[in-house]
Amino acid sequence: MIIRIMVENNEPPEKFTELPEKYMERIQKMLSPGEKIEFSLRCILATHSQGMNVRAHGAGAQGDQMGHPWMVITNQRLWIVSKGLISFEERQFRFEQISSVEIKQGIIEDHLIITGMGVNEDWTFWKKLRNQTMKAIQILQAKINQRAQGSGSGNVQQDPLTELKLRLVRGEITQDEFEKLKSMI
Repeated sequence: MIIRIMVENNEPPEKFTELPEKYMERIQKMLSPGEKIEFSLRCILATHSQGMNVRAHGAGAQGDQMGHPWMVITNQRLWIVSKGLISFEERQFRFEQISSVEIKQGIIEDHLIITGMGVNEDWTFWKKLRNQTMKAIQILQAKINQRAQGSGSGNVQQDPLTELKLRLVRGEITQDEFEKLKSMI
């Protein structure tokens, strides 16, 4: 049985979107040259399964990633990381390994389901973070699509509207800038 502590409504959103220093230092050491963190969001729980077998991660329930895991999206891959009392656990996925991303919305919490390469990830987030969870899905889907297009037929350039949408999802431009640039196409 897993006991979850309810989040107080007055907790600042940064507590769930800005990686703590202890994580940031560790992750910075593991980044590849040119790799940058683009988005992070704290989970309630993360469960990992491979085929029909669930792999244990830590001292909790079988298959659970303990210690308030974090979803970290870089320009090259997706990570889930958590720090226990004596361990630092991480799993990572290249975007081309991910075949689907979906959300199951609930009354108290949302589940982000990520599948690909025989792996199934179920990450749980508080409902009050739904906007950030949806942003994560948009970023992941854009990166998955971008990788799929890139691996398809060589150096095919994207149409300007698709590029604008990707820039909007990545947060490079605002909605107003998107609308202005879209009208110029």
